Amino acid sequence: MSVLLEFFQAFQYPFMQRAFVSAFVIGIVCSIIGVFVLLRGLIFLGQAIAHSAFAGAALAILTGIDPILTIIGFSVVSAIGIGYVNQKKLMNSEVIIGIVFAFFMALAILFIGLHGEYSSDINSILFGNILLVDLADMLLLIVFSVVILLIVFAIKKELYFMTFDSQQAQVSGVPVKFLSYLFLIAVSLTISVSLKAIGAILVFAMIVTPAAAAYQWTFKINTMIILSAIFGVFSAIFGLFFSYILDLPSGSTIVILITLIFVISFIASPKRRASKKDLLECPFCKDYLPGPCEDCNGDCDLGIPHTHEEERIIISTKHLPDKDPTTHNHMEEETK
Repeated sequence: MSVLLEFFQAFQYPFMQRAFVSAFVIGIVCSIIGVFVLLRGLIFLGQAIAHSAFAGAALAILTGIDPILTIIGFSVVSAIGIGYVNQKKLMNSEVIIGIVFAFFMALAILFIGLHGEYSSDINSILFGNILLVDLADMLLLIVFSVVILLIVFAIKKELYFMTFDSQQAQVSGVPVKFLSYLFLIAVSLTISVSLKAIGAILVFAMIVTPAAAAYQWTFKINTMIILSAIFGVFSAIFGLFFSYILDLPSGSTIVILITLIFVISFIASPKRRASKKDLLECPFCKDYLPGPCEDCNGDCDLGIPHTHEEERIIISTKHLPDKDPTTHNHMEEETK
């Protein structure tokens, strides 16, 4: 009880008020945009953008200019560059993300080396400290977060459409290229404004992990957005609490907490239990290949060897019953 009292008493200080507001805002904006990052398969893109932002911050420290300008500049340039290469199909997306990641990390190390000393500013950008967020940083975070969320919710349906069928979306008149670039810019801005509070290394986790935890509970995108925001805000607020009470690094404490939420969600996931049940019952086997189970790795009814893999079964055509030869004449080597 005394620990809680100590924590609430700390709110009389402006730095704690700013930290609380920043944690709340970051928990919302990172987790919501993370849903679309996860669904669109852009997970490692966030890591590349985060390290490009770190390179921008290192350049600002070296030259003495306002870091927010170089952070946003480097982030947006890297995001648009990756997006351009992906859309032109010039090379595999993982390859270009890996190259961008390595290049900007090398730039950051170069700028730090030219600076000649490892300052507290570099440490703050790399690892983050939400307790050191000043008023200007907090206001910038709020303004950018509002803009980012307005963009995301304005194009939510189009993003969802593009995620699962980009070609059909383009045929239907959705400006796929423009919205893809707009989304990448929104991701880069999210990372840029969260950098000082969470750090370049950990901001990536606050985008991906709440969304990944929410994905364990539902298939519905609106429910997933709400759950992701709840998980993100919960981990940010309680991470701030534990970091203050136990004198721990704030960024790492927040990320550890959201990771624990993901682990619990993964273990208790109703989707995983339903998937396991479906595999054990093997409805495909029961509907199309009835008979006693002989050589399978699931509790199902099938008289031929087969294996289960996630949400499908694999049956070799040589093991199929030859009751109707015309049925399987044109089948491939494996039926999935």
